[in-house]
Amino acid sequence: MKVLLVNPPWPGKGYGTRSQNRIIKHRADKFIQFPIMMAYAVSQLKKRGHEVFWLDSVMDEIDLNETLSKVKEINPDVVMMETTTPSIEYDFSFLEKVKEATNAFIIAVGQHVTALAKESLKECGAIDVVIKGEFDPWIGEVLANKKDLSKVKSIAYRKDNKIYDNGPAVFVDNLDSLPFPDREVIPFNKYGESWYNLKPFTNMLTSRGCPYACSFCLSAHVMEGKRWRARSVRNIIEEIKELVEKYEVRELNIDDPTFTISKERTIEFCRALRDNHLRILWTINGRADNVDEEMLREMRKSGCKMIRYGMESGDQEVLDKIGKKLTVEKVKKAIELTKKHKILALAGFMFGFPYDTKKSIEKTVQAAKQLKPDLIQTSIVLPYPGTKLYEQAKEWGSLDFKKWSDFDMTHGPVVKMDGVDKKELQGILKRMYNEFYFRPSFVLQTLFSIRRISDVTRIFRTFLTLVRTSLFYARS
Repeated sequence: MKVLLVNPPWPGKGYGTRSQNRIIKHRADKFIQFPIMMAYAVSQLKKRGHEVFWLDSVMDEIDLNETLSKVKEINPDVVMMETTTPSIEYDFSFLEKVKEATNAFIIAVGQHVTALAKESLKECGAIDVVIKGEFDPWIGEVLANKKDLSKVKSIAYRKDNKIYDNGPAVFVDNLDSLPFPDREVIPFNKYGESWYNLKPFTNMLTSRGCPYACSFCLSAHVMEGKRWRARSVRNIIEEIKELVEKYEVRELNIDDPTFTISKERTIEFCRALRDNHLRILWTINGRADNVDEEMLREMRKSGCKMIRYGMESGDQEVLDKIGKKLTVEKVKKAIELTKKHKILALAGFMFGFPYDTKKSIEKTVQAAKQLKPDLIQTSIVLPYPGTKLYEQAKEWGSLDFKKWSDFDMTHGPVVKMDGVDKKELQGILKRMYNEFYFRPSFVLQTLFSIRRISDVTRIFRTFLTLVRTSLFYARS
């Protein structure tokens, strides 16, 4: 069969990011992550002999009419699309148009339709099947059983104008059994992050699921589950060898929800990189309470460039309420240790939890400066459907939105806070970036952090992104 995987236009200022993003929004610039779960799905489809096409209207900057024209030209038997909550109204409308134009069998995947599977099938008559959670292992099964989907796990579907639900998302235990993601149908070198040093650059996954299950987390509550499932180091090294030898990749973003869960596995990975003479730069997501001197030493020797730490709030009471299971002091120590071992430390912060106050928000702004990370990332809290935070906010009557597109963080928070007017947070991201980055002490800190020639171009590129982001949020 001809199968088209598509990322259609998402109207609005900037570039909408649907795929493989924990922070779903419109960006100021076109540094969009490689859609790795779609790339895994491509591999599964090719393995079963399907002819697979990819169309990314956001990345290619083509409008709805041109997108539909290209879809008609391909004339697919099957269309699969990744959906998100803030884009869902556009997503449903697009799929209706595709159904009308091609009569293709339509599969919807992603966080919104996973959390609201039956509701999505009712709202969008064009959808034939919803695959819940991590969809790549099940796409082949769906197509092989199109005529009788009753026994296919992890889906909801439509048949004879009736809607059926086969139960919750099912997660694969043996990740080594999955084929490596395809990087040719979806050309990986189109995608990236603003903070890269070297090209070719790409993303990869070495594990799925996160046992920490913070209340706002899409990975744990919706897409990948709370059980940590890890690929073997041998299997990971095989993929990295392919990336280096076939695609000449020089830098990796390992985008596991939490890479550092197992100290033993992390150290084994670092040593395997060295034993196999794989000289690449790599970045991970880590936890402040499971890194130590030995692990960081091994990581630095093996090419680790940066660790992203999710601190979220500078207020301990807020951290406790979101189930972070961290203290401000542990984050401070982890950042100090990371920098000591000459690895960049990025700290992530969030604003707009239902239990945020003016005091907790100010603590978060000041914590970013006091902790002295090398970079920060800030976002508005969005309690997406399917997360614990969404259920809490719904129960407390704290949800405050008119339509799903309000969940694009460029529109501000969608929850009521104690003593904080929503309008007071409209400029918080711009303020956070400006107060953190435009300080003489930060400029000096950044100059002293330069360790390789490529850091100079990375810093300049990051600065341009920062300026664009600041202007973007100022107008949002």
